[in-house]
Formats: sequence, structure tokens, C-alpha cells
Amino acid sequence: MARALKLAEVERIPILGTESIVCGFHLVDYIWTDIFSNLPAASTYVLITDSNLAKLYLSQYQESFQVAWAHHKPASAAPRLLTHVLPPGELSKSRATKSAIEDWMFGEKCTRDTTVLALGGGVIGDLVGYVAATFMRGVSFIQIPTSLLAMVDSSIGGKTAVDTPAGKNLVGSFWQPKRIYMDMAVLSTLPQREFSNGMAEVIKTAAIWDSAEFDVLESSSVEIRRAVLSGTRDGDAGLTLATRSAEQTLLQRVIAASARVKAYVVTHDERESGMRGLLNFGHTIGHAIEAILSPQVLHGECVAVGCVLEAEVARRMGHLSEVGVARL
Repeated sequence: MARALKLAEVERIPILGTESIVCGFHLVDYIWTDIFSNLPAASTYVLITDSNLAKLYLSQYQESFQVAWAHHKPASAAPRLLTHVLPPGELSKSRATKSAIEDWMFGEKCTRDTTVLALGGGVIGDLVGYVAATFMRGVSFIQIPTSLLAMVDSSIGGKTAVDTPAGKNLVGSFWQPKRIYMDMAVLSTLPQREFSNGMAEVIKTAAIWDSAEFDVLESSSVEIRRAVLSGTRDGDAGLTLATRSAEQTLLQRVIAASARVKAYVVTHDERESGMRGLLNFGHTIGHAIEAILSPQVLHGECVAVGCVLEAEVARRMGHLSEVGVARL
């Protein structure tokens, strides 16, 4: 008999007309249950991750897949779950890796009713999303971001791509995921520098959109940091509202608020022809820095510097006060 499912209480955020962004803690059982119950059925599910994350999460996802299916349709044979593990890092985000994944999927006899899941940060999400966008002319795609930066930035909006010798993200597609699952519990495994890397995008979003959220970030930075860096991916703390600490509640609030802004902008400008350009605050200068110093300096670190320098330009042009620059 299958064990009982641990179904999280979640917050859903709408994007492009559907509530497809899901936020919560300890989401693994919820993810498979939601996929089986609410998304088109697939004969094969392909979960792609990197070797660092595979050590932490792969067996948990495999076990939960079987348990969730046993609860969903106990009298029916389960669909296939295939897993593919890549080397970590930006070098995997290439046309060669994409072709290798596609050839492996053909070898496994994947068809058009395949659903592809990306478990990882921005590299995995961008690469695997591009595979899903082009395999059999497009198959269902699910994002499971595991870094703060991926949660609030790269997983939302449907941008997929690989790098080329001519530059980053130059070959790709817009391909919207059916779901984006943001499991806050996984953030406890982030190095402190990666936490700061993601928070740069959170602060940027609040700065361009919502002064109240900026105030919360400004006054609660210690609590937010503690919620991430002292949390645990084990156990059930935060699974339900009743077991969620004040710090966990705060963490979900600020991440969901940032995701909600990007979802709103993407909904009104999916292909970045107007409003979506607002999200590039800090990126004009930040990308120039990143082009020279990457990978020694991270994306969020470059954006943080870019935000401050662009704010200083705005001050000199008379659009922003000295206090505003100092708060940023």
C-alpha cells in the first residue's frame, strides 16, 4: 500500500490567463499529484537535472512519482519516468548538449505526448525549455526552479535558449511552461552568495514596481536571509500554513510578490515589445559588466551594480533623489 501523500498548501499566481505559478514548501508530492490530475496525460515524463541536484533530489522525485500515481490511478499501469543528468554549469547550455538530449529522447522512443520537466537553476531551465520547444515541434514543459534567481527571473516568461560562440542566449525560443513550481524548501541548500545573487532581482523588481514591497525588503533583510540560510529541505516545516514560521511566511511573500510582478508584465507583453522592457532595469550596465567578468561575477551581482549606476544616472538627470539612490 502506498504511503500517504504530503500535499502542501500553496499559493497560485496567474500568468497568461492561467494560475500556473505555484509557490509553497515541500512540493514534491503536490507536483506529481497536480500534474497527473490537472494537466494533459503523458505516456512519458522526462525529468532533466544536473549532477549536483540529482544527489539531493532525484530519488525523492522518483519515489514520489510512483506514490502519486498509485493514489491517482491505482488500477492502471504508471507512465514512464525517464531521468537525464547533466554536468552542472554554463558549459552545458550549448547546442551540442541540446542535440545530445534530443538524440537520447529519440533513443528512448519519446513521442509527442511526452512532458519534459526542468529541475534546476537558470541553465537547466533555459536549455531544457528549448529542448521542449523544438522536440517533435513542441511538447509540454514544466519548470521546477531550484535557485532564487531562477524562481523570480528566468523560469517566468517562457524565454528558452542556448549559448553560442557569438554570445549568450542567442539561439532559442519563447515556450511557456504549463507549470512553474517554486519550492521554497530547496533554497536552504543555496550558498549564501547565490542567495544574494537572486535577491538582486527581487530588489530590482520592487524598486521599479512597488514601494510597499521595497519597504518590506528594506526592513526585513535579516529575517529573509535567515529564512533561507537557516531553513531545511528535510521534514515538513512549512508544508501547511499551520506549520509555517513567520520567517517562512515572509520569504514566500517576497518571492511571490516578485514573481507576481513579472507574471503581470509577461501577460501584457509576452514577446518583450514594450512593457517587459521595464524588467531590464539594471541590465544595460549589468550585462556589459557580465560580458567582461562572467563567470567570476554572477548575473545578480552585475545587475545589482547596474541598478545602482543607472539610478545614479537618473539622479543626475533629475528623476531620482539622493535618498532614493542611497536606499537602493
